[in-house]
Amino acid sequence: MVRNIKHNKCKTRYQIQKTNRYILKFATAVTLFSICTSLCIPATNSLRAADISRTNTSANKTSISSPASGGSISGFDDLEESQSVELSLNYSDRKIIYGSCQYLDDFEAFNASGVTIDPGTAEWRSSDESVATVKYGTVFIKGTGKTIISVIYEGNVASCNLEVIKPEVSIDKEELKNRLVGDKCTDWYSCTAQVKVNVKSGNKKVVKVNDDGSLKVLALGKSLITVKAENGTSASYTMNIKKRHIYVNDDETVSLDKYIKHIKNYKDAVWTVSDPENLQVSKEGDIKPLKCGKTSINTSLNGKKYKINIRVTNYELMKELAMSALKDTLRYPASLSVNNIIHDGRSITVDYSSMNKYGGYDRDKFIMKINMSGEYSCETVSIYN
Repeated sequence: MVRNIKHNKCKTRYQIQKTNRYILKFATAVTLFSICTSLCIPATNSLRAADISRTNTSANKTSISSPASGGSISGFDDLEESQSVELSLNYSDRKIIYGSCQYLDDFEAFNASGVTIDPGTAEWRSSDESVATVKYGTVFIKGTGKTIISVIYEGNVASCNLEVIKPEVSIDKEELKNRLVGDKCTDWYSCTAQVKVNVKSGNKKVVKVNDDGSLKVLALGKSLITVKAENGTSASYTMNIKKRHIYVNDDETVSLDKYIKHIKNYKDAVWTVSDPENLQVSKEGDIKPLKCGKTSINTSLNGKKYKINIRVTNYELMKELAMSALKDTLRYPASLSVNNIIHDGRSITVDYSSMNKYGGYDRDKFIMKINMSGEYSCETVSIYN
């Protein structure tokens, strides 16, 4: 009996202790829940504030934020480029020549991460459609002038200044002045673009146009030279070939006919030579050089006096002078290799190859000219000119 009472007392004490432990655990859980709740409410409020901020930012993007200067894109009153780089084009300024192409298909738009945007998903505009129109990123050239090509994507704008110009040509008049019969004019015009250029001579008996655009003076007289760039401007100049200067080799005979055939009764001319030791003129009008130097011949026809200045040159002498001057211009004179030499009385042209600073070989032309006063001038040009 006593043992049972003790057993019941121990059992009751154990149940009380167990109950107390449950109560302690519950109180601990309630405390932890209160702490977590106090921490989570501010965080939730912060997230809600961030969501509200993002919503406002998205709304601002839709209306396109103003740049630092506060100005809109020229030609578009409803577009203003944002200061932050959310959208960009691969061109900011571009200049092309009208007629060189019909359209431009290499415009690309990028987002802030540098990823290319599908041109079909963006809106494209041109501020002046008389200059160019644009569709799905392809720009179609319509005329000359300036326009702004813009792309709009997800509320962001990027633009490029496009200028379409006409090619312009100009004539170096100094290069065509005081030309003589037999002259060849090469670098006498320039063009602002690499386009086809058409050259015409108003009098083909006086000046001939070669296939490469150079001019060849054939006889005394006048000729209107016109040059026009494709889809561009044109320029003209009247060449007046009036100076009667002749350059001949000392080993050739030259007929005067082509220099005086524009004169009436030129076949009846009787010529006198200022220095008979330098050359002779036959009754048929043929010049026979005797030695190098300058002289003049004179005649009277139809009541007028005519004078022609003649300089006789020697091939071997000009070759020696040209080779000496050429070597002075070379980096490695010992590497000089002569391909061909041409002498036309007034000039000597050396076609040569020589080593350049990289160890390779260049091929060029060295041209030495002499004027009527006996002065020499030299220039080096590419063999392809």
